[in-house]
Amino acid sequence: MRKFSLFVLFYLLFFFNAKAQFTQNIRGVIIDEVTKGALPGANVAIGLGEKSLGTISNESGEFELFNVPIGRYSLNVSFMGYEPFEMRNLELTSGKEKVVSIALTEKVVNVEEVVVTALKNGETRNKMAVLSARSFSVKGTERFAGSLGDPSRMASNFAGVITANDSRNDIIIRGNSPQGLLWKLEGINIPNPNHFGALGSTGGPVSMLNNNVLSNSDFFTGAFPAEYGNALSGVFDLKMRNGNNKKHEFVGQIGFNGFELGAEGPISKIAGSSYMINYRYSVLSVMNLLGLDVADGAVPEYQDLTLKLNFPTKKLGTFSLFSVGGNSSIKFEPSSEEGGNTYDTFERTENGSQMGIAGITHRFFPNKRSNIYTTAAISYQGVSTQIDSTFDNAADKRFYGEGNKEIRLSASTKYTLKINSKNTFKTGATFESFGVNYVDSVTGEVYDPPMYGQYIKQLDTKENGLNLIQGFGEWQHHFTNGLTFYGGLYSQFFFYNSTYSIDPRASLSYKLSESRKISFAYGKHSQMQPFYILLTEAYDRTNETYEKTNINLDFSKAHHFVVGYDQYLAENLKLKVEGYYQYLYNIPIKNSSSYFSMVNAGSSFHQDRVDNLVNGGLARNYGTEFTLEKYLNNNYYFLITTSLFESKYLPSDGVWRNTEFNTNYVVNALGGYEIPINDKMSIDMNVRMISAGGKRNLFIDLEKSIANNETKYDHSKAYSQREKSYFRLDARVSFKMNGKKTTQEWALDITNLSNHQNVYNSFYSSSKKAIDYVYQQGMFPMMLYRINF
Repeated sequence: MRKFSLFVLFYLLFFFNAKAQFTQNIRGVIIDEVTKGALPGANVAIGLGEKSLGTISNESGEFELFNVPIGRYSLNVSFMGYEPFEMRNLELTSGKEKVVSIALTEKVVNVEEVVVTALKNGETRNKMAVLSARSFSVKGTERFAGSLGDPSRMASNFAGVITANDSRNDIIIRGNSPQGLLWKLEGINIPNPNHFGALGSTGGPVSMLNNNVLSNSDFFTGAFPAEYGNALSGVFDLKMRNGNNKKHEFVGQIGFNGFELGAEGPISKIAGSSYMINYRYSVLSVMNLLGLDVADGAVPEYQDLTLKLNFPTKKLGTFSLFSVGGNSSIKFEPSSEEGGNTYDTFERTENGSQMGIAGITHRFFPNKRSNIYTTAAISYQGVSTQIDSTFDNAADKRFYGEGNKEIRLSASTKYTLKINSKNTFKTGATFESFGVNYVDSVTGEVYDPPMYGQYIKQLDTKENGLNLIQGFGEWQHHFTNGLTFYGGLYSQFFFYNSTYSIDPRASLSYKLSESRKISFAYGKHSQMQPFYILLTEAYDRTNETYEKTNINLDFSKAHHFVVGYDQYLAENLKLKVEGYYQYLYNIPIKNSSSYFSMVNAGSSFHQDRVDNLVNGGLARNYGTEFTLEKYLNNNYYFLITTSLFESKYLPSDGVWRNTEFNTNYVVNALGGYEIPINDKMSIDMNVRMISAGGKRNLFIDLEKSIANNETKYDHSKAYSQREKSYFRLDARVSFKMNGKKTTQEWALDITNLSNHQNVYNSFYSSSKKAIDYVYQQGMFPMMLYRINF
């Protein structure tokens, strides 16, 4: 009887929900993509079967479409003298208003009013970029299986991108070190935006970037425009959306990234100001507080907060305040099982990290053809680690300890001028002032020969006024609607050791037809060395003194060459092919014969402090990338990418070697199908397959390891062999239901569905007298629940 009653209740809820007609509003603003100025008088319309619903943007470029039935739509705009534009597959749900920003491109030759059919899928918001770049909607790519709501993991689906470790989200682009990536938020350079982020790294296990607050963002994988600098491999340029300035809305969510609560709404409906705030807390921490041991005692505790306040004015432009911050900690107790080496079972490790950034932005329009965008911010990053021995109850014996802090003051301004429909000029400057307080020490027992009873400091410094100034200028010229030239110049100067660089950038793109395009791009790029390398101290055992041996290191530099071909095979099917060659030089290597090079740094939870470095290293990356993408249409999509590449480096021993990240190939295939149950409910099924060359590790000398009863390496063969090939299958199934004022979503993500054993590292097992392996993450299911109201 109880089962029958539940069935009847479910049926009645389903029946009445299916019969009800739910509506929502679509609002937004129409702007010029270059000047960011409003475009009043634009026609906006959506199709409603055989009918259409339309309106006209007001003097502020804003438009509103009220009481639109929920579902998927194509939003069309028309405006005199602008390129075609159509926003397709706009999903309208009952739990949240759809607020969009549409940037239109002015035609080179103005003849008559055209129907605007929007920015093509994947094209960057930054129109100075023509190659190795794409813009993507964070919410749109959230459906990707295995992404777990993390922008970095979402980006790993794109051509040329690999990840080094399932437990981390490092972005490795075309064989380069993840340290070569630049993170930007709201126009300013930011520290590593990940929980448990190590000093000098750009990734981590869990992102602090909340996809519920991000807008469309640009991702660059090489030869990027002059606006971006102090990076060798790529750029992730993120934008935060504004809160709803007409209506209060809320979100609640539980999933891989934690428990989450968010709110947004108007501060003043008359002035159009808004707020948005989101807070997350670790799911496993909550379970631990409830007495559930779900991580064998090693509970990752983390929390983060994201905030944005937006204040438009009538004459002084628009001001925004933004902030992102979080902290994390974890403690690993000794295990009774054999670990990765002979002493792991007797170690206790505690690690913590903090990151925070707060800033203000201002966009001002001197006239209709220009704008000035300015950002000022302060950021903080801290990392602490302690490793103790518990062997023979010696719990107070410390192997290693660190406490590192870094503060950055930043100011950036950018001026954009659209001279006419053919010419756009942009210039800007950024000033960054760093203050660091680094201290660490390691037991002398790890040195060869051992120094018993001593602790050696690798970092012990406090520096302020580490100033870096950057500037750029760039110009884009449209010869015709199909032929475009770009030229730019970037420069930077580091006051601490008076190093500087001047980097030219250029590109040319030509439309062979409306559906085919070829492009060429070149860029010289430079990157300052991480402070933990610049300030590392060498210990002189004879005199028992310390010396900073890396303070005069110059920037690492690279030349990027890229050629590309794009073709729309059908209206929603695109083929993209890119070939590239990168020549890296000035890479820090040891001043004595060694396999070490900084091209292999940045993908672990701790970065080695290496002294006595010189700018003598070389590296080269070259390869071909293929992308076949079917954009969401008729309820399905797919993305297939293949990257074939070589990544080599030359250290001080004079031997060209594979870099640690030279997996040689990576294939991604993902897709999904949306099954509409009715106009209010749907099921979304997504899968992803990754196949890649195995990870490269240091070569273990088995004979010496047996003789010494611990892992010993043959550095002359470093990275010479790949581990077994990597394979992973991910799946995601979600159910979405719209109520009268709410939208609920239940999802199940399963990573490594086949439980394939992918090798992460290898070590000598003293019990087996053989080489053993540490494997990456096995099958891992994760539930998600989200409600918007």
